[in-house]
Parts: sequence; structure tokens; C-alpha cells
Amino acid sequence: MVKQLLITLAVAAIVIVLARMKRARTEARAARQEIITSSQPSSRTTSMVVGYSLAAIMILATAGISWMRYQEANAIVQVEVVDARSGERTIYQVRRKNLGEREFRTVDGRVVSLGASDRMERIE
Repeated sequence: MVKQLLITLAVAAIVIVLARMKRARTEARAARQEIITSSQPSSRTTSMVVGYSLAAIMILATAGISWMRYQEANAIVQVEVVDARSGERTIYQVRRKNLGEREFRTVDGRVVSLGASDRMERIE
């Protein structure tokens, strides 16, 4: 999750730096030619607004997706473990991110490892 956020921030920083470099080149070219038309400032402003809007949309989209993944990973599910020999059923509460194939960590911190004859069922 942190890696995705850092990548998004890096891309946003690159977009901002490129927009500023383009603006500096345009200003230098205009200073050399000493001809400033009324259409250049408005097109420059429009391109800045578009650039910053795209960067903001990318950052917000990444933040939203990361938040949804975080919520899904931390959702609590009930797991029922059935002992095949005795038929005994035990129900545990487990965060979805801590649920493995033959082992899981409960909400209260216990680590449960299943034997060869145990069966695990997720209750939703």
C-alpha cells in the first residue's frame, strides 16, 4: 500500500516538474522574441489547470483505491474449524488479511494451525 502511494506521489511530482519546465521554456521563448500575445497567457493557464487537475485526480484515485483495499483486508470474517475425528466445531473471528491456507491469526492474537484432519470453513 505504501509502495503504491509513493509511486503515485512520484508520478504527480514528475507531472508538476514537467509542467513547470514547460512554462519556463515558454516564458524564455517569449522573452527572446519580445512578442507577447494575449492568447499565450490564457493557454498557459489552461494547461496548468489541466495538469494540476490530472495530478489531483490521480492522487485522489490512488488514495481511494488504497483505502478500499485497506478496509477489505481488515474486514473481520468468522472461520469455523471442524475436527473430522470428533466433529467438534469451533468458531474464530479473523481479519481477512491474516487468513491463510492451513493457519490463521485470530483477532485476539492467537495463532491457529490446522491439522491434516481439520477442515476450515469461512462464514460470511
